[in-house]
Amino acid sequence: MRRFSHFLPALALTLLSTGLSAQAFEGIIEFTKTTGPVVTGYKYFVKGDFIRIEEVSSRGEVQGIMLVDTRDKTVTALSPERKLYMDVPNTRLPKEVQVQIQKTSDVRDFNNYKCEKWVVKNPKDDRQITYWVAADEFNFFRPLLETLNRKDETALYFLEIKDAKGVFPMLGIEQKLDGAEVSRLEVSKVTKGPQKSTLFEIPAGYNKFERN
Repeated sequence: MRRFSHFLPALALTLLSTGLSAQAFEGIIEFTKTTGPVVTGYKYFVKGDFIRIEEVSSRGEVQGIMLVDTRDKTVTALSPERKLYMDVPNTRLPKEVQVQIQKTSDVRDFNNYKCEKWVVKNPKDDRQITYWVAADEFNFFRPLLETLNRKDETALYFLEIKDAKGVFPMLGIEQKLDGAEVSRLEVSKVTKGPQKSTLFEIPAGYNKFERN
């Protein structure tokens, strides 16, 4: 089950639009995470409180799946190759961070969204993260980060922005304070539309992985 420990995706990435929708976002968000020479693809399938996260290889093959229920705060990992699933425990203690938040007036277009530049700095960690965020009732995103309870800075710093409800970073760039880039999350495609409920269920024929 080596894929499960590797797969918990580090965050995920974001968007922001000028036009607010009256209805919560439902659809698919595709993005990549780049760390040094390594580029990994991800897809978020979103329907209400449920998010399916797929890790996709460069050849388009699904290598790992996470089923997240932000209402019940549960995460289930699936291995398509081995037809197994396992519950992912949330045992990490919260990490306190002290950040400086700056919301700028800079605006850029990403994937048909007008995105606003937000910068979050943490001098103690020698980190600065620039988020280009879009607003389109992405109400799932903050609960998703809270449920995944990740320790990476891209997720932790975003959760410190208390009035970020309904936004999703379409581009997130993590840098050291000297400007050296550490990682990058970038959305490539956003598709709105109804999602089948079966996407968020454990498929028939999968067996539960039990740790010895």
